[in-house]
Amino acid sequence: MKDDKNALYNNKILQCLISGEIYTMLQLADNVGLSEKTVRTRIKQLDEWLEAEEIGKIEKRQGKGIWLEIGDRQKKILEGRLEQREDPAGDLDNRNKQLMGKLLKMKPKDVATLQQLADSLYLSPPTVSNLLKNISGWFEERNIRIKAVRNKGICLEGKEYSFRIAIKDYMLEMLPEVMEALFGTYAPGVDAARIRRIIVEAENAWRIELADNSFKMVWIMTCLSVARKSLAHELLSGNMQEEDIQRYNEYSFAESIYQRIGREYQVDLSEDDTILLAMLLLSAKKLKSFTDINHEDYAMQYDRNLKDFVKLVIETIDSVLDTDLSEDRLLYEGLLIHMRSAIFRMKYSTVTGDSISKYVKSEYKQTFLAAWSTSSLFEEYYDVQVTEDELAGIALYIQAAMIRRKKGKPLTALLISQRGMAACQLSVEMIKYSIPEITDIQVVSRHDFKLSLYPETDIIINGAGLDLEDARMVTVEDRISEKEIDVIRRKAVQVSRLRNRPDFRFSSLCHQLFEVDLILVRPQVRDKDQLITMMVKRLEEKGDVTPNYLKSVFDRERATTTSIGRGIAIPHGNMMMEVNESRIVVAILDKPVKWHEDMVDTVFLLAVKMTSKFEIKRTKQFYKDFLLLTEDDDNMEAMKHMESALEVYQYFIK
Repeated sequence: MKDDKNALYNNKILQCLISGEIYTMLQLADNVGLSEKTVRTRIKQLDEWLEAEEIGKIEKRQGKGIWLEIGDRQKKILEGRLEQREDPAGDLDNRNKQLMGKLLKMKPKDVATLQQLADSLYLSPPTVSNLLKNISGWFEERNIRIKAVRNKGICLEGKEYSFRIAIKDYMLEMLPEVMEALFGTYAPGVDAARIRRIIVEAENAWRIELADNSFKMVWIMTCLSVARKSLAHELLSGNMQEEDIQRYNEYSFAESIYQRIGREYQVDLSEDDTILLAMLLLSAKKLKSFTDINHEDYAMQYDRNLKDFVKLVIETIDSVLDTDLSEDRLLYEGLLIHMRSAIFRMKYSTVTGDSISKYVKSEYKQTFLAAWSTSSLFEEYYDVQVTEDELAGIALYIQAAMIRRKKGKPLTALLISQRGMAACQLSVEMIKYSIPEITDIQVVSRHDFKLSLYPETDIIINGAGLDLEDARMVTVEDRISEKEIDVIRRKAVQVSRLRNRPDFRFSSLCHQLFEVDLILVRPQVRDKDQLITMMVKRLEEKGDVTPNYLKSVFDRERATTTSIGRGIAIPHGNMMMEVNESRIVVAILDKPVKWHEDMVDTVFLLAVKMTSKFEIKRTKQFYKDFLLLTEDDDNMEAMKHMESALEVYQYFIK
């Protein structure tokens, strides 16, 4: 309030003097509403400011009064300052902002003289020269240089992406209270409200909600993309590693926004626009520090940092489980791909689908708790709160690694018995002698047995008549005879066969395509149309496809069958326009349904994109792995006999 009053009184004094009349100190004091003593102090301050600005001079003569000596040009400058209602003798920060705003309006390679800038701001050239020194550091931080052009004036030098980042920072940080009004200045001719609606549509389709600052950043950058479309050819340097950024959901989300804008405006926006926006989304928690997209190639550096983070997560879990998974390349690659999308979901997702954490916590308690130990790392490195579902996803990768680590080792067993120690020891020796592959047998009484204490045991020999359901359980008489030995041997053969079965797995490159709640095991459906609708709705609920995808799938089905034989179908729709994030929904039916002329019991609904090098590479790898799965009867039978979505998911990513 004090600054506002200063500006008000100083403006009143100058408005009196600029009229050209001569005033006594008493007359000025009466007009302004201040004491004579205060007016004398202000007259002195204003005189010093006018001289410093080279605008004019306040003259005083005993017996005559006070008047303003000023030329016509200087008078115009002063009138402009008074119209702005600022304190003429203060507010250096505001003048800096005004000059920055004027410079950012200049087109690349435009040259402005000091006089032109001074006239536009109602300042003197010397003042503008001093202000340029004040603001040069701000521009240099954003890789823009204020350059003097001999005998012409000044211009700004820098890459187009630096100008866009500078405009974004100016609107967001310098003048946030009038940000929306500045769209007309820096994105002239662009309907900013229309662009805003498009971004909200993309958010809704993806089922995410950008933080306020991130939303404004996206809004500004997309409007600049349309307004400065003619400059996009020089937006980024040619050495950008596109595939490094295309691996991230931030890229796919940015791409979906620009596709919508392109359709709405009937324009082709460059790939560089998408990459730049994706980079800014990746650094959304650190927007103020992001200035140079090409510094050591930002995408590669971000990916290197994520790789280090994944190694740290594995090290942390290793220490909790007292194991060593550091050499498991499949675990590292699988977690790396998982993290690229998981961090995006933690930042923005609003989806609250079916939780998988309750299954994982029940089945793999120790592994889940080990994954939980990494929670603080996510907060420290990415400023996100990790959810139980995301931790459950990490736990599944860890569990798959533990299973791989166990392969090739001798079998372990647990004998549950009600007999005495001597009788139990005899039973143990008989089993080990008759079944050499079982090398380690623990004994526990019925009273002391708890299933949760033996998550890693291969075979549980139930001689105590317990009523338990567990795939590892084999029930025998408590007194071990040749008959019981034969039953245990058959179980050992079954476990060994499953353990040593030639591995089928989807490449880690494809893991991100699958999710537990996108796998339907024996869904109750009447026909093909009901099944397709159910599968597509799962994708739509998660924001992976637009509401139009279902129609495009049915359009495809009407055009030609998607059954490929052997009871398998691969329906899909318009993957170019209606897919947000690449996903695959799997359905394994209890009874086959009619699919045109065929009967189908296994369905892979494809919603994959081919819009970037990375997406093309991943889709090709999926088809390659898909052939290995579907051409092998053992692989298909193994998948079809699985009891839960969790089992199928683990089968795919193991």
